[in-house]
Amino acid sequence: MKSMGICLSLFIIVLSALPAPPAAGQVPPVRAASLDSLARDISTLGYIPSGGEFAVLAASSGWFGLISGVRLLPGNSAELAELLEDTTGEQAYYGISTWSPGGDIVLVNAPAVTCWPVGVRPSVAENETVSFSLEGYWQLRKPEVAVGTPEMEIIDLYPDSSGRFGFRVDSEGVYWVEVMQQTEGGPSIELLFPIISGGEAADVFSGRLGPTGSSAGSPEEILDELNTLRAQKGIPELSRSAMLDWVAACRAGNLAISGSVNHIDRVAGSLDQLMPPGIRVYGENIGKGRGYQEAWSMILISPFHLRTCLSGEYTRVGLAGAVECSSYQWQLVMVQVFSEGTVTE
Repeated sequence: MKSMGICLSLFIIVLSALPAPPAAGQVPPVRAASLDSLARDISTLGYIPSGGEFAVLAASSGWFGLISGVRLLPGNSAELAELLEDTTGEQAYYGISTWSPGGDIVLVNAPAVTCWPVGVRPSVAENETVSFSLEGYWQLRKPEVAVGTPEMEIIDLYPDSSGRFGFRVDSEGVYWVEVMQQTEGGPSIELLFPIISGGEAADVFSGRLGPTGSSAGSPEEILDELNTLRAQKGIPELSRSAMLDWVAACRAGNLAISGSVNHIDRVAGSLDQLMPPGIRVYGENIGKGRGYQEAWSMILISPFHLRTCLSGEYTRVGLAGAVECSSYQWQLVMVQVFSEGTVTE
């Protein structure tokens, strides 16, 4: 049987009601107070945080949907006017804050959300029970919810009779709640948000309760960290496969060119079209970030991605990255391909 992994871009989260999203192709993006707050916090910091720290900052600012991008722009730039007049529906929300006395601004963009938490707080006391509902959950296709603990354990969550989800935080640190659904493009992460146990966002930025992160700057270092983690969990290490490296490189290159994050894609080509014959159990993780370190760190805080990394079904792995460029920014697309058994090299 086949096993499919999941894809992850830079996901951030909110804790307040959203304004009504604009209708695609009719009106420009809607300004959201929580995104204004996030833009102000970025301006106050003086830099754009990466990985899990960015998610923590967004949650503390009141935003818990996906983020399309963060840009520093002149206040009168043509790019700003273009983005704010976009009626394609690709950008549903935005927020702005001043960046410098010279008139530069921080612009944060976000797409329409499919699911968001209600009744959740970004910070809770240790040993507290967290309880929340998910607006939009019942409209998702085959949705799944899981939480990743500071010890990197993964717990599946199910709604109770009232439709609420809950779990107990047994230790200090950052817990990560994630919602996934099945789409025509394969598994898709719709929501990923942090809950800080025993502290506040300031404790995360000071390093006292830092989110799970990485110092890896290459596929080789990522594999070392992954195998160290598997060994700590009593799971056999993965062997690097040149054939799976080639598959991962093809996938990363195709995804970077197409701009897709789908596992099943007619344009970018799907994993099952590239896998060697005879391999029946395999999986894929797709991560994006400002380099290998951020892309890998985002996978580590994602419960469903982490589950793929820690699966005992897999014995071999391939890793590769490619640069995706748009008019205004670039990101590294990192692909991990896992398989069972022996791969003919």
